[in-house]
This record gives sequence, structure tokens and C-alpha cells, in this order.
Amino acid sequence: MNPNLSQYKIDEVKKMLHCRDTKYGFLTYKCSKCSTTKTIPLACKSRICPQCGKKHADQWADKLVGRLFAVPHRHMVFTMPEEL
Repeated sequence: MNPNLSQYKIDEVKKMLHCRDTKYGFLTYKCSKCSTTKTIPLACKSRICPQCGKKHADQWADKLVGRLFAVPHRHMVFTMPEEL
């Protein structure tokens, strides 16, 4: 195990790897009229998950929009080169 990784980070990666895997939890719905069943796997709700994390990012962006001026704008992410 990498000593630079906290237990929290390790747990988040494990959750992400098992996201929407029915072996780790699911809900089953059954129609009372036709007896059709539908199984829905549970999501991990981790911020680092490509699927679940998008929800968190969208919520953050929506909250931020409420604090900006009422002018057209774009949301951009800038990165710094590793050398800097």
C-alpha cells in the first residue's frame, strides 16, 4: 500500500470500482399488474467516479451560476504544466 494515500482515498477508489455492480447492491421493482421485474444496481455516489461525480460537478456549477453576474459566460478548467 502506498503510504501517501489516506484510507479515505483508498475507500473512494474501491467504491468507484464497484459502482453499479449488482454484486454490491441493487434494487428490484416488480409491477403489480404484469409481474415484470426491473433490477437497478446501486451507485457509489463518489465524487471521483466518472458517472456519479458528474452529478456533483453539475450541482456545484448550478450553485455557482446563482452567484455570478447576469451576463453570458462559459465554464472552463485551466491546468498548469507540471514543470510550474
